[in-house]
Amino acid sequence: MKQFVVVCVALATALTPTASIAASADDLRDLVGARAAGGESELESRGWVSITGHQSGSASYTYWWNASRKQCVMVRTNDGRFAAISDVANGDCNQKSDNNNAAVAIGAVGAIALIAALASHKSGHHDNGQHYSDREQEADYERGYNDGIYNQPYHNYARRDAYSSGYESGVRQRGQNSTYRDDHRWGGGYAPSVDVSDLTGARASGAENSLESRGFIRVDGFQSGGDGKGTIWWNGRTRQCLQAITVDGRVDSLADIGSHRRCR
Repeated sequence: MKQFVVVCVALATALTPTASIAASADDLRDLVGARAAGGESELESRGWVSITGHQSGSASYTYWWNASRKQCVMVRTNDGRFAAISDVANGDCNQKSDNNNAAVAIGAVGAIALIAALASHKSGHHDNGQHYSDREQEADYERGYNDGIYNQPYHNYARRDAYSSGYESGVRQRGQNSTYRDDHRWGGGYAPSVDVSDLTGARASGAENSLESRGFIRVDGFQSGGDGKGTIWWNGRTRQCLQAITVDGRVDSLADIGSHRRCR
């Protein structure tokens, strides 16, 4: 348990942006709007190396490391073009932070454990594209993200928004990872997806009625930990498969999970 706490602190420390990060993204502003292939080649010519990336909805996020600058940037791509380039923490590029607290953590639990933690959620998984500046919130988000992506029960012990946001992001990423490109729910002539973002925080009964009115049917239900109840909703017209988590009678998390054995 002690090691887990140390890793979480190390994760939050390494992923938290600091005032010392220089604005490398400012030097790359000329690439915003460029076609992805050309932009990537230009980044490489300027000394940047692609480290990792992930898909989220219709956007893709890639993380680029510059060894000489010891800095990491995030590139968001939409419709085949660079839509935004922003500075992010070194942890997003799976690099160690220069912060002394992170160095202490490495000595305590080992570099491999820390790097494994850093390889989890990235800046692009947050709705605003930024990690929390508060270490405790970042650790809560990370725990929620891991619970969501590994299909674990919803355990928001402290009833914190950071955990629920992380859980929803993890569930979305799990759905993204399990959806094949040639069977994507927005392709093949399917109708545009139905927006359900307004239902997060709504009373469960009202949200269920609203989901039904928008073409969804409830296909499964389950207990999610001690404080949450889960339901699975399917819309055959748009091919959306949603997972809703309710706590104390309200929708705490609502995410498109891409696929489920009963979403068909």
